[in-house]
Amino acid sequence: MFSRSPIPYHRDKNTSPVYYEHIGVYAFRKQALLNFTAWPITPLEATEKIECLRYLENGVPLKMVVTKYMGIEIDTPEDLVRAASML
Repeated sequence: MFSRSPIPYHRDKNTSPVYYEHIGVYAFRKQALLNFTAWPITPLEATEKIECLRYLENGVPLKMVVTKYMGIEIDTPEDLVRAASML
């Protein structure tokens, strides 16, 4: 599951949930991309604006790994300008 909000919701303050940030590095086979473009936008994708949710909602598993590396986030044109200034 991906979300732009922390999940799980930290309702019980006596617990210590573990949260992960997402670094998107994707590799797809041609057919996976063709399938993606043929599927309609899914409810979670429309809500979160996270395209990979379309794969999950269509039953396609995604693999993830844990890393200590945190790169530069580029989600907007302003982020790209900021990242370019760091080079």
